[in-house]
Amino acid sequence: MNDYAAPKTLHIARKLLSLLGKIQVTDDDDNVVYEAAAQWRWFIRPWRITQDGREVAVVRRKFLSFGPTWYVHTNDENFELRGKLWSWRRQVDVVGGRFDGAILRGGLWDMGFELSRHGQVMARAQAKIMTLRSRHSIELLDASPQAELLTVILMTTLVEQKSEESKLGTAADPSPHG
Repeated sequence: MNDYAAPKTLHIARKLLSLLGKIQVTDDDDNVVYEAAAQWRWFIRPWRITQDGREVAVVRRKFLSFGPTWYVHTNDENFELRGKLWSWRRQVDVVGGRFDGAILRGGLWDMGFELSRHGQVMARAQAKIMTLRSRHSIELLDASPQAELLTVILMTTLVEQKSEESKLGTAADPSPHG
C-alpha cells in the first residue's frame, strides 16, 4: 500500500425549491458537508457558510464596485475575492489572508475550474452536464481544512454569480421561449 491518499471529492449544487437559493456541498456519499444560505436583506445579501451547523464563513458582495468583489470573514481571518471584469475566462483572485495570491480560473465555457497558488494546483472543479441545476464536482488536491474551506467559499461565490447572470440573461431575453 502506498503513502499517498486519494484526493477528496466534494460536489456543490444549488438546493432545489429553496426560496433564498441555498447551496449545498456534499461528499461522495451524498452527506451534506457545508451549506451556504443567503440572509434576507434589501440590497446586498450576505451568505453564511456552515459546517455541521456551525458558521465557518460569511461572504458579502461589495456594493457599487467596478468589478465583482466579495468580503470574506472566517473564524481565523478576513480577505477579499476580486473577480476579473474584462476577461474571456472567469477569474477570481484572493487578496489577503493565508492564501493571498491564490487564483480561481475558469475554462472558456465555465465548465471547468482550477484553483492554484504560486503554480501549485490546490483544487479542480468540473461541471456536471445534463442535470436540473448547476452542479460541480470538486477534486481537492490540498487536504488542509483551510484549503477546503477556501475552495468551498470560492465555488459558492461562483455558483451564486452564475445564478445571478442567468437571471439577468433570462430577464433581458424578450423571446417567448427564454
